[in-house]
Amino acid sequence: MENNLELKKGEKVVMHSCIEAKIPEYNGKIWTCKTDSFTDKANLEVVFLEGFSGYFFCKFLQKVNL
Repeated sequence: MENNLELKKGEKVVMHSCIEAKIPEYNGKIWTCKTDSFTDKANLEVVFLEGFSGYFFCKFLQKVNL
């Protein structure tokens, strides 16, 4: 698994290996990055996703090439 994704605004991703990925409406859903990824206060790489409340841990996202 890629650890340092450095996601960019507009890139497409899917969730994996997390509780959210098991939610039926999120399972296999393609999300669009609302922002570039950044480091939060806990020094973790996170990103805001369009249509998702709060930011999301990049470790559980995989880039999608359409």
